[in-house]
Order: sequence, then structure tokens, then C-alpha cells
Amino acid sequence: MFWSTRRYLAESRGPTCLARPAAGILCFDESKSFFWSLKISTPGLSMRRIVLTWVGAFLPAMVVASGCGSGATDAPIADGDGSNRITIVCTTTMIADLARVIAGDDADVVGIMKAGEDPHVYELRPRDTQAIARADLVLMNGLHLEAQLDHVVENHAKGKVVRLAETEKIKPLGVDEVSGAPDPHCWFNVKYFSVFAERARDAFAEVDPDHAEAYRTRAAAYIDELTLLHEWAGERIAEIPRERRIMVTSHDAFQYLGKAYDIEVHAVIGMSTEEQPTGRDKIALQKLVSDRGAKAVFIETSVSAALNDMVRQIADATGAKIGGTLYSDSLGDPATPESTYLGMFRHNIDTLVEALR
Repeated sequence: MFWSTRRYLAESRGPTCLARPAAGILCFDESKSFFWSLKISTPGLSMRRIVLTWVGAFLPAMVVASGCGSGATDAPIADGDGSNRITIVCTTTMIADLARVIAGDDADVVGIMKAGEDPHVYELRPRDTQAIARADLVLMNGLHLEAQLDHVVENHAKGKVVRLAETEKIKPLGVDEVSGAPDPHCWFNVKYFSVFAERARDAFAEVDPDHAEAYRTRAAAYIDELTLLHEWAGERIAEIPRERRIMVTSHDAFQYLGKAYDIEVHAVIGMSTEEQPTGRDKIALQKLVSDRGAKAVFIETSVSAALNDMVRQIADATGAKIGGTLYSDSLGDPATPESTYLGMFRHNIDTLVEALR
């Protein structure tokens, strides 16, 4: 068995090292994901020679057994880092971004889905179950958006679970023809996303009362930003003449945005990307674009190529232009402005206005 010294691990600035009496030291380099062995020859009491030997590939079971985890928040494994911070697991990229803003340095936030992944058809990974089981708090959208994760949360979550969209403060729109569930895309109403922030704030404070005041302060500042974003979006959309506010997209994810800013919204398929488009869908939408004189149609970042290709075919057949790419069920890649909810929403509004006004 390995034994470890907490003081040594705390003071070490290099790889995590596990000492074993009479056998040297075994080190795990997190940045390179492999073990190194330091074998020490010590005639008498002096150390004469250190041989650095590559031992082999990363062995997760050994790390867990030794009690040393990376604590990284970019991988869905909710291991702590030895601190007293709580762990928050979030399903979608929008919710993870919101949680990180409110958490600050007081909690660890783990996002299950990555940029560009579609929550409607998300394929469960084994590590997702681990993350959910270890979380102090799980934040979900709800309204059947994360159908692939629901049973895992129900069966394995030991901490508090909050489905942020399932509240009387949010009035769902429509019913999906496939699942029978309400439209889950309510984050496109900024006021509803503020409700997400309020509910996340309250859940943070309940699970971690020692930092409740810090969570409330950060949430209040973020809600102020959302209020300004909503006002800005309304002013931008007002630049589009009312008769030109016709939005045609790959799937029906923007009804909440349309209702909030007086935009008529149409799509190739319904609310879930699990649906398969038909020739009839294409013909009907093509006729609408022609009859209404829609200036532009829009593709999306997190849907199938087949859906976006159908939008392009409609544009070719009607003379409408491709107005740009919209973010629907996921934020943008890390290190881009669209990797945050605020940046994603600004991008979508700017894209609409530039194409339709």
C-alpha cells in the first residue's frame, strides 16, 4: 500500500508524489497524465543517485486509492481538491456559465456538456454518473431538456437537485410533438434566465450557508447585467422594421426570444433535434419564406449538418440569404466571447439585426 504525507503534498509545487518505504517515490504528473518513479540509491545516509523512470500510463484507480484527485472543473469528475469548497454539477453550458459567475472562488463548478453538444441527443458518459453522485448540488434546466440524464440524476444524485426552469415564475411555451413536454428553451427570454440566477443563488446559499452572502452579492451583480442585456436587446431589435421580423431557423429553439422581442419564429423541425425533417417540412417552410418575403434564414451551431443543409436549400430555392449562425442549445467554444451567456446572447441579437433590418 502507498502512504502519503499531507504536508509534503501541500507543499509540493510539482507532480503529486506518493512515497512508499524502501521503494522510492511514485509521482503523478497531472499535466502529462502519467506516473514517474524516482528510485533512490542511498549507500549509508547520503543520497548518491536519483534515477527518473517512466512507469506507464495514467492509472485512475491508483489515484483514487491514494486519495489524490486533480479537482479540475473542465472534466465532469466531481473530485474535491482537499478544500472545503462544495461541488456544483451543471448539465448545460448555459447553466455552467451562470453557476461559475455566482460561485466565484467559493465553489467548484463542473459542467457535464461541452461547447457545441446538443442536450436533446446528448450521449451519457460513464464519468457523468460519477460527477452527479459526488455533487453537493446538481443544477439542471428541466422541462425534459436533459432526457438522457434524468434517470441518472434520479437514481444517483445524493445532493440537492434543482431544475431551474421548473418554477411558477416561468411560463412554458408550446408542447413538443415528440416528447409531449413544454418548450425547454426558456433561457432565450433574459428575464427567465434571471429567474435561473435567482434559483441557483438560493440553492448555493442553502447548500453552503457559510458563503451565502458572497453568492447573493455576485448573483445580484449578474442579474443587473442581465437586466441591461434585456434592455439592450430590445433596443437592437427595434432597429428591424416590424414586417421584417421573421426568423427562420434549423429547429424551434427561439420561441421565447420571439415572444420577448416581438419576432415571428419558424423552423425546419420542432423543439427537439431528435426529430427528422421531411420533404413536407421543407416545402412548407420554403413557401412561407417566399410568401412572406423573409430576407434571411439562419443555421445553428449545435444541430445536425442535415438540418443546416435543409436551411441552405430553402435559401437557395427562395433567394433568401443565410443571415448567419445562431447559438441555440449550447454556448460557444472556450476563450471566445460566445463562451458566456452574455456573449452568446449579444452575438445572436447582433446577427439577427444585421441580417433582417
